[in-house]
Amino acid sequence: MGICLRQVFVAVWTVLALAFPVGAQQSLSIADTDTQGLSSFTTTVSLDSDDSTQGYVLAIAVDDTLLGVTDITIEGTDVDSVGAELAVGEILPGGLTLGVILDALSPFEGQVIPAGSGTSLAFLSLTPITLNPDPYTTPLQFQDGVFNSPPLDNLIVQGGLSVGAAEGLVLNDGTVSVSAPPPDSLRVEDSSALADELSIGEARVLLSNSSGPVQGFVVAIAHGSDELTLQEITLEGTLTEEIGAEFEVSNLYADGGTIGVVLDFTPPFDGQVIPTGADHHIATYSYSCNQIIYLPESDLVTPLTLINNFIGTPPLENVIVVGGLSLLPSLVSGAFTCQAIEPPPEDDTIVTAEVYFDQEVGNYAYHGQTGLLRFYYRDSDDEIQGLTITVCYDCDLTVEEGTFSLEGSIVQSVGAEYINHQVDDDCSDGETGELIIAILLDALPPFEGQTLPPTEEDLLIGTINVTVDDSAECNELQEINFCENINGNGSVSLYNNVVIDYRSVQDYERFDTSVLVVPQEIFQRGDCNSDDKVDLADVATGIGFQFTGIPILCSDACDSNDDGIINLADSVFTLNWLFKFGDIPSEPGPFNDGPDPTSDVLPICISDDTGCDVQP
Repeated sequence: MGICLRQVFVAVWTVLALAFPVGAQQSLSIADTDTQGLSSFTTTVSLDSDDSTQGYVLAIAVDDTLLGVTDITIEGTDVDSVGAELAVGEILPGGLTLGVILDALSPFEGQVIPAGSGTSLAFLSLTPITLNPDPYTTPLQFQDGVFNSPPLDNLIVQGGLSVGAAEGLVLNDGTVSVSAPPPDSLRVEDSSALADELSIGEARVLLSNSSGPVQGFVVAIAHGSDELTLQEITLEGTLTEEIGAEFEVSNLYADGGTIGVVLDFTPPFDGQVIPTGADHHIATYSYSCNQIIYLPESDLVTPLTLINNFIGTPPLENVIVVGGLSLLPSLVSGAFTCQAIEPPPEDDTIVTAEVYFDQEVGNYAYHGQTGLLRFYYRDSDDEIQGLTITVCYDCDLTVEEGTFSLEGSIVQSVGAEYINHQVDDDCSDGETGELIIAILLDALPPFEGQTLPPTEEDLLIGTINVTVDDSAECNELQEINFCENINGNGSVSLYNNVVIDYRSVQDYERFDTSVLVVPQEIFQRGDCNSDDKVDLADVATGIGFQFTGIPILCSDACDSNDDGIINLADSVFTLNWLFKFGDIPSEPGPFNDGPDPTSDVLPICISDDTGCDVQP
């Protein structure tokens, strides 16, 4: 309070002194109070008096190495209800002052504080400066002749006269007892979701902070990667969002997730904090179950573990920031329950995958050979409105995008109105190849209700081209399997299902298939003795095979004229080429190994000349 206010007090009190006598016993008191950690608190300055009071001055010392004064007010006090007309407070280094005059303005109606005890004069708001693990007590003391310029004394005005300590005003100091706070804590609430791989459950993270207002925090929670998928970490709907957090970064991992938050991160630095309190909702972790669990199987309970130095890169600790210090709260983990669901109705639908490379060899194929991957269905009593087929296949096969065909299928006959497929043939992402087919029979107006009819035998759904890559190992099965939760080239996880009576059915039988890569015979046309060259010895071998039973290894190699028959004409054909400028033996020719481009019924070669490193 400056000299102007003191002059006002002197002028008013001089007038009042002509009319009012000085009372007897009076006292000013500061209430004792207590707090914990860095929690703010309010204490009261009160007056006991047996006479009416026209105004007062308070000058109070505070140890500002321990406490910070944040406010001085008469709002809500008994003085405020009387109608004080002038109140000036100042927060100063080491203390504070407050001057109040009840009737300071015309028409001077004579407001006073009536005689009585415990009349509240002011509320002082303070906050501990430092977090101290040990309890301590510090005084709030009336201090005359120290604060303001000129220095002010603690006094009351009665009868127009100042009554201070020299005139018998009793000054009762107060104390503040600051105790160590109970442990701060982070707690994960238990949560749950249906174990159907689609439902989401939200686990709330709750903060109890008695050490003081929280300026920021880090949360790190681990979960079972086989049981759960962490879908999202969000501040939506939390106290953190309501206060206005200005910095947020979250990371999702297969086995956990982290989030870091700073409440006040950008100018104008308004000082947002999470106030002290219990069970503040500060973040939400959302999970889904990784497997379908049908009753009567038991629910699956997975711990949600608040854990330090395990999740994140680098690993993070669960911390809160109070007064610029990082504090380690106690950690209370939770659990997530995947709730078993009712099993779907039993269904007799069967979907089958088969591969065909030619009629003779079925699912046997050579390197580079292209065949058809075919899909069939069978259902004796249901009409199918649509179906999704999701297939995974080995990376040594290539399924050709754009070759899906309904030709000759029941789907074509019925007139399906929505057909789509996609192929993810890129195995560089660590996944297998993925094929997704979607068929909806009745998708367009006038909605005539097309369905796939009930059938006791397998009916063709459609086909798509599949090729054996040169990288495929011979005599090894290349698997083609119905699989679940694949996303193809998109981001939506899809699964095998059929639509019956407008319900999605996944509980039906599916038969996988595979491709067996076999050696493809390669030979030189005319190399009847399999010595990797064509000459007169091969003619002799061919004649010896026909007339004396000399064994041969590769019939196709002896078939020089490529007519599918081994006879004397082949020896003549070779002689004409060798010595009479006759036609050269047809593909693969007499010089280089290669496969037979023409089909015949000759036995398969049993020589070492094959397209594989191993013999079948």
